[in-house]
Amino acid sequence: MQDEISSIITNKCRENLTARAQEETLIKVPTQNLEAYTFFLKGLHFHNKITPNDAKKAIEYFEKAIRLEPDYAHAYAMAAADYAFLGATGQMQPGEAFEIVHKYSDKSLQLDSSLSAGYAAKGSAYLFYDWKWKQAYDALLKAIALNPATTGAHQLLSFYYMITGRKKDAVDIMEKAAQTDPLSPIVNQYLAEAYFNAGRTDDALKQIESLLDMYPQMRIALQLKGWCTGVKGDWKKAVEIFEVVHRLVKHPLKGLTPLGCAYAQLGETEKATACIHKIEQWQVEEPAVVLDADLAMIWWSLGEKDKAFHHLFQCVEKRMGPVAMLINHPMFKEMADDPRYFLLKEKLNLVEYT
Repeated sequence: MQDEISSIITNKCRENLTARAQEETLIKVPTQNLEAYTFFLKGLHFHNKITPNDAKKAIEYFEKAIRLEPDYAHAYAMAAADYAFLGATGQMQPGEAFEIVHKYSDKSLQLDSSLSAGYAAKGSAYLFYDWKWKQAYDALLKAIALNPATTGAHQLLSFYYMITGRKKDAVDIMEKAAQTDPLSPIVNQYLAEAYFNAGRTDDALKQIESLLDMYPQMRIALQLKGWCTGVKGDWKKAVEIFEVVHRLVKHPLKGLTPLGCAYAQLGETEKATACIHKIEQWQVEEPAVVLDADLAMIWWSLGEKDKAFHHLFQCVEKRMGPVAMLINHPMFKEMADDPRYFLLKEKLNLVEYT
């Protein structure tokens, strides 16, 4: 019975996502090309799974839509959003990824200056690559003003608030997004992350459990459940959760960062170090990825602060945008006592928000 209910809710969620896409696309960016529109909807399906491989599939479909319909503004905007995801998570060289994000978001707004998704994509580039905080804030506010139901912009604005230390605002904006789209897996995931980063671990865990009832193998949700469990003191249970996450990734060198941190918290230094070696091997095998953030987290968990800061500064040099969020992660809560933390914030143009 529970499986049947979950299936109904899941299908309803997908219907809602499709309906919102149809509304903004058909009203603002008319297309008579049914094949292009079908590719666009397939792209949305993969976009909403929030994994690197699915983001790549989403881009493939959005770009197919663009080839068939070169004036498809919304397809440019959504492709830009997925390139931003890949660049921000280190799955592409940030410079390469965000050059495309700027190009595609500019094109989408040239075609339709009233397209909310275009401003959201532009805001993501300011947020995760350029570190132009005011421009990011202005672009995201513009996106929300144009379409208050555009939850993607709410998510990015929540990240902005986290980065600039406005944790309550980060929670508030995601709670508002959840009221707009209560069944969205992405919205519920990022609301849980806002709770977690604001120190409301019990609320985050409750939110994640509800999400996992609907999507039991949603990797990013399982990973956050592991972090919540560990921060609450049960790192042994966290290891079990992170082992499931690693298996779901289906790659021996990927998905190991939280597991390495949990091993380190349990004093299992050899296992934590083995995770570091595998991540380093991944970097060698795929030079286009940027994994310094992953290495920084495990070294910090091992108490190797010098090595952790080395990789954090490498993130800055390589313009690995989410380092601005990472240094506020609950795992780094003692970092603010180190003078190098202030230097990081200076390099990230965040001193005024300290």
